[in-house]
Amino acid sequence: MSAMTYRQALAALDARQETRIELGLERVRERLARLGRPEERLRCFHVAGTNGKGSTCAILESALRAAGHRTGFYSSPHLSDVRERIKINGRPVAKERFAEAIGRVLKADPEKRLTYFELLTLAAFLIFSAEACDAVVLETGLGGRLDATNIVERPAASVITSISFDHMNFLGGTLAKIAGEKAGIAKKGVPLICAPLPPEAMRVVRRAAERVGAPLTVLAGGWETVGVDWKRRLQRLRRPDGKVFELSLLGDKQGVNAAAAFEALEAGLPVSDAALARGLKRVGWPGRFEVRRLGAKTAVLDGAHNPEAAASLARTWRASPWAGRPARWIVGVLRDKDAPAVLAPLAASMREVVAVEPPSPRALPAAELAKLIRARAKRARVSVEPDAETALRRWRRESSAPKTAVVCGSFYLVGQAARILGGRGR
Repeated sequence: MSAMTYRQALAALDARQETRIELGLERVRERLARLGRPEERLRCFHVAGTNGKGSTCAILESALRAAGHRTGFYSSPHLSDVRERIKINGRPVAKERFAEAIGRVLKADPEKRLTYFELLTLAAFLIFSAEACDAVVLETGLGGRLDATNIVERPAASVITSISFDHMNFLGGTLAKIAGEKAGIAKKGVPLICAPLPPEAMRVVRRAAERVGAPLTVLAGGWETVGVDWKRRLQRLRRPDGKVFELSLLGDKQGVNAAAAFEALEAGLPVSDAALARGLKRVGWPGRFEVRRLGAKTAVLDGAHNPEAAASLARTWRASPWAGRPARWIVGVLRDKDAPAVLAPLAASMREVVAVEPPSPRALPAAELAKLIRARAKRARVSVEPDAETALRRWRRESSAPKTAVVCGSFYLVGQAARILGGRGR
């Protein structure tokens, strides 16, 4: 049988339907055994959380790479290309390597039971092993306890970045239940780093760490922001010992993410301050208050899709130099999200809003979203467009349109906007 092509690999993935979710580890465990347990040959950092886990992972990977380690990075979702989810030394895996790994996993799954995410997770383990990565950063997909990435039995360190309301249909309707799922990544003898959490969630995490024997470090807070250079799109953070680092990620939660990443490195694979400084300054993580310069206009892309993420976007926006100027908000939300709660912290900043539908079968119809926006942002002028492409092209074409646009509410929407706008952001 000839080797699988990249196009065939994509078709096989699409056949598994990304929207299909079946939590559980037994399918993954059985098929990894058929593949020779590649994950056992990897030194992994495992990161869970409602928000901030992707940024924390990106900081971890960048610092490890700056220290000279050959890195693997598994994340989700992707914005433009599925290979963004599996990176080697900061770059998406080669198409040939990706297709070969997908083909091997498919052969190990003749029953066709693996989900889209599970198939990718197993392919990532094969790729990282074949590429001889000596440090791998794993971002959980959903929850933690039953997430496919939780098959790794002894990571170098585990991290919980935040716990708030999202995916309640899978994780539970209270912070305590959600915390129980996230805390499922705790392992005996493996350092567990935890950001500050609401009391009811923190109690659950502490109990979980004690139950399995995971040494727990709870951050007192994040590194302090001592300055933001909006033009260069970076912020200066002061570590508790007084040393200041430049981080090329914007957002009011990045100080916590940097602190969590640093503690995980200290516990699992320490790097020098020089390497840490290089990693922090070079890190990139698209779709999280990502600023794109487009001639005379500026677009801010943020995938904020739950209440906590939207609140963080609102705070960062208010602190930014663009907040005092007219802006057009282009918003799209999935129907299984709490759209009213996502809109609530953003409504006060909205004066001109275009409701659109993200490119997903789970999209909330734009007309329904527009009604929700009008109910909360009563001073805003609200219109409807079928998709981001129409809305963005109109914004760029109209000379009378605001010089700034904010695209938010869904990573599917932000990914589409990034492809349409082109270029690179920070």
